Amino acid sequence: MAKSKTRKWISRLRNKYRLVLMHDKTFEVQASVKLSALNVLIIASTLFVILSFIVYSLIAFTPLKNYVVGTSEVTTSRQVMRNNTVTDSILRSLSYYDLYLGNLQKRLNGEIDSMLPLDSLKKIDYRSVKIDSASELDKNFRTAVEREDLFNLTGVGAQNTGEKNIKSLHFFPPLKGTITSEFNPGEGHYGVDVVANESTPVKACLDGAVIDAYWNVESGNVIVIQHDHGLISLYKHNSVLLKKTGNFVNAGDVIAIIGNTGELSTGPHVHFELWQNKLPMDPLDFIIFN
Repeated sequence: MAKSKTRKWISRLRNKYRLVLMHDKTFEVQASVKLSALNVLIIASTLFVILSFIVYSLIAFTPLKNYVVGTSEVTTSRQVMRNNTVTDSILRSLSYYDLYLGNLQKRLNGEIDSMLPLDSLKKIDYRSVKIDSASELDKNFRTAVEREDLFNLTGVGAQNTGEKNIKSLHFFPPLKGTITSEFNPGEGHYGVDVVANESTPVKACLDGAVIDAYWNVESGNVIVIQHDHGLISLYKHNSVLLKKTGNFVNAGDVIAIIGNTGELSTGPHVHFELWQNKLPMDPLDFIIFN
């Protein structure tokens, strides 16, 4: 029964019909077209698909989409979110930089009495680190400096003026290791990253005074030393600091132990910076780390 109804329906679709256009007064046949219901259905479906594609293309790939309700709001919201993300990132970087320079200036002016949170230090056995005993490299370095000072006729006062070319200074390498990230101020990297073995001592690069020893979230344990000629050296991401604010150090003195502290650290290393008169210097121009 069902099959017979289906066949009748299909046969009706295939029945031929003639569409005739006649003159209204003379009844003269102007045109005629032979069609079936199936032909009409196919033509109508094809026209619908073509028209839908044209409308979609106009809305999706032309400015007309801005006039469609809901589309412009979504696009604008996404653009606003992207702009907010970029703006927030820029503002955060600027705030970090301003805070860094502000704290450094306050410490130079003696406005901040830094405290080191010892409870945050990682427990490591440092008994195997020989701090008091100087290595052959330390002894040779100090002998060379003493020999130069012995025949230095300019006097201490002339050195304190900062007129002496800093390239003639004997910079002691803070540690021996591999450089994994070089000086790149364009990307906000104002020093070098030096990777070495765990528990490696970190040493002062020149004679000077510790003007700050502190901890923060980004850099972990940091020690800052003021030297002659307007020089300042910074040592970041240490596991422990062995000098306090106000201590005087000689070149080659152990001031800290290499570590992996701070959110910006990705492994045991030391981030070393060298500044002169508030301007960052490339440490690789003065120090050999390997």
